[in-house]
Amino acid sequence: MEQRLLSEIVALRGVTGAALLDQEGFVLFTEPHHDDSVPNLAKAVALLDPKFSTGRVTLNGENGTVIVQELRGQKVLVLRCEVSSNLGKIRQVLDSVTSQLNALQP
Repeated sequence: MEQRLLSEIVALRGVTGAALLDQEGFVLFTEPHHDDSVPNLAKAVALLDPKFSTGRVTLNGENGTVIVQELRGQKVLVLRCEVSSNLGKIRQVLDSVTSQLNALQP
């Protein structure tokens, strides 16, 4: 189920990759399956320090955007997007995917 949800969000125009991480930053699922940049996405777990985070962090960079979404069960969803991507549309789908991923948690 998780892999299907990641595939759904990566199918959006402008989203180039997604990873579902555990609380330690280890990769549980990734889309595309063989993505060499995923180990770098694991560093995103550190961005969700509870003292500073509200559940979602968006980092806009020169070469793209990274969106880090906190999930139930101390999991984290990380998206990598192109510079020209429609972040509003991506956030709408991300809200839906987040709800579905959270519903899978015990």
